[in-house]
Amino acid sequence: MSLVVLKLGGSLMESKELFFWLDNIFSRPNESICIVVPGGGKFADHIRISQKHFNFSDEIAHKMALLAMSQYGYFLTGINKNINIIKDIKNIYKIKNKSSFLWLPDNLLDHNIGLPQTWDFTSDSIALWLATYLKAEKLIMIKSNKIVFDQSNIDVHVGKNDID
Repeated sequence: MSLVVLKLGGSLMESKELFFWLDNIFSRPNESICIVVPGGGKFADHIRISQKHFNFSDEIAHKMALLAMSQYGYFLTGINKNINIIKDIKNIYKIKNKSSFLWLPDNLLDHNIGLPQTWDFTSDSIALWLATYLKAEKLIMIKSNKIVFDQSNIDVHVGKNDID
């Protein structure tokens, strides 16, 4: 099974390029199965602000951030009717046709699978985890920042918040 995991950044929410990406990901034929991981975007930003104000734990903030990813995912389904949602990772192995699916991380809320529950483990990290877990051929990250990615400079990109 040829599989690609694609992280669609929440920072694209207010970008005119979002429609371009959604059309290309969900409305065109694929060469492999594509699992799209939504970012948290402004939904996650509000959680960060609320956590500072109300001082709740990172564990609670992490769960809320997972829900923020799902909120962004549902937002995407509202603007592109071709999006098919998948929630259970196990169902990915049952996919037979080469098409794109939007994965919502709801199942991670109540299943402690050893993922760090801090702001250091963001939707970018979850996309990498999912790609590794599924043994995907590729992980593609679509972000609003235009960067030329050189793996030898990964620390530079993390420092500039190009990737988390």
